[in-house]
Amino acid sequence: MRTIFLSIFVIFPLLLSAQLLKGKAVKITDGDTFTLLVDGHEQVRIRIDGIDAPEKGQAFGNRAKEYLSGMIWGEELTVYVTKTDRYGRSIGKVSTPSVVDVGLEMIKAGYAWQYRDYNKEKPYEDAEILARRNRNGLWQDKNPIRPQDFRKTRKNRK
Repeated sequence: MRTIFLSIFVIFPLLLSAQLLKGKAVKITDGDTFTLLVDGHEQVRIRIDGIDAPEKGQAFGNRAKEYLSGMIWGEELTVYVTKTDRYGRSIGKVSTPSVVDVGLEMIKAGYAWQYRDYNKEKPYEDAEILARRNRNGLWQDKNPIRPQDFRKTRKNRK
């Protein structure tokens, strides 16, 4: 039932306005960014829509990257690109043959926050609440720091 809900209310509206890319991951940058090989030759940097995963050098950053890699590496990926960010990355929802919404799964596992500045989807909010309650992934930490706050702190140190 949940898969049907996600397909109808999350994925289907994206199809109406999104660019569709298919391919395989050839590089995992971190827990929310990877490089997609399209048509065997074009490489496209993808930022998973709606999530913010811990950064390199941040607590749970490596685990988030490993979890994403385990979910998407070697899989035929479908990316519904809705926009491009200021860094030139394509922002989109990502799915595999067995995972309807990779971003949502990252949140459920506790390896990403809902990126509320850009995403207000209720399933993402509910998944984060449940992950916190169950102390999944980064929620095991007594005081997890949002990646956006970590980036600001790191930028101010330079």
